[in-house]
Amino acid sequence: MNTFSEYQNIIEKALNRNEISKGLNESRAYTALAGPASLGRYTFSDYVSNRSELSFSADLVAIANRMGVVPHNNQLIGHHPHFSHLKGTTNTEKHYIISAFIDIKGSTNLFKKYDEETNMIITNTIQLAAINVCQLFGGFIQRIQGDGLFVYFGGKNIDKSKSTQHCLTALGLFSYFVKNDLKRVFEQHGIERIFTKIGVDFGDDDKVLWGVAGKENTSEIATYSLHTSLAAKMQAYAGSNEIVVGQYVKDKANFDPMLYKVVEEQRYIFSDQDNGFYYTQYVFDWLKYLKSSQHIATSITGDITIKPQIATIPSIASLKEVVGENRPYAKDKFK
Repeated sequence: MNTFSEYQNIIEKALNRNEISKGLNESRAYTALAGPASLGRYTFSDYVSNRSELSFSADLVAIANRMGVVPHNNQLIGHHPHFSHLKGTTNTEKHYIISAFIDIKGSTNLFKKYDEETNMIITNTIQLAAINVCQLFGGFIQRIQGDGLFVYFGGKNIDKSKSTQHCLTALGLFSYFVKNDLKRVFEQHGIERIFTKIGVDFGDDDKVLWGVAGKENTSEIATYSLHTSLAAKMQAYAGSNEIVVGQYVKDKANFDPMLYKVVEEQRYIFSDQDNGFYYTQYVFDWLKYLKSSQHIATSITGDITIKPQIATIPSIASLKEVVGENRPYAKDKFK
């Protein structure tokens, strides 16, 4: 899928020019055959320059706009802007949120063939792909955890169902990138598989307490909720490149029920026998979901790509409505 081609190109440069397992003679032979274009070693300085230019296609941005996404701009990690008023206080507040834990597995195998700088370039680029696509679809990066991420979707005056749809769309696109595009790149270099495991859960207004964790400069605005904790646990039950979601995510997304399958290993991620509460977790078929979208084209080989999006020309009334605001014009539902 061409959506993540810029990220893929950086990883390919790092792999091609920084392999330390090759002998000196092989390196010289490779340089002679490849010609002057490959003489330079892809350095961290090169990466920093390339990283600053990373973006997504206008077509993908248009899809986010059509879905009615309102992105959280100028993010400060650990301080969701809709709850920033809690910073420096002991106040708490109840409000819904969707919690997503993204873990990238197998990256330690890169140390078998590549040096620390190359590993940093590769893992950072994969992580940036996740960060940027989540932000594009309204996600807020709460925490960077090793190779993984903890992301919130939703906030004040944001529709719960739409936020859930935005979340699953972003995570589905990222999963496709790792499972297909990156897999082909890594296989060409004989690298053992690198994959992602994702857990997602929805906590409603009465089930999520926002407050400050820590103190002073060693603090973050965090959520205290069963469903934040369950999202992390669900990630552990996800298989290779799977997304596991809770019952409330399934309920809020309003997607085809056929897109979900109960986790066979453990149906109930949480049970409270005293109160008769049994909470089911499901494997979400993100590939089937993406292929069913009106915005996605599927080739005869099964590969997917973003369809060219035709820009919507706003009316005079809508132009007046959005003057001075960073808001999308079109809000068609993503199916």
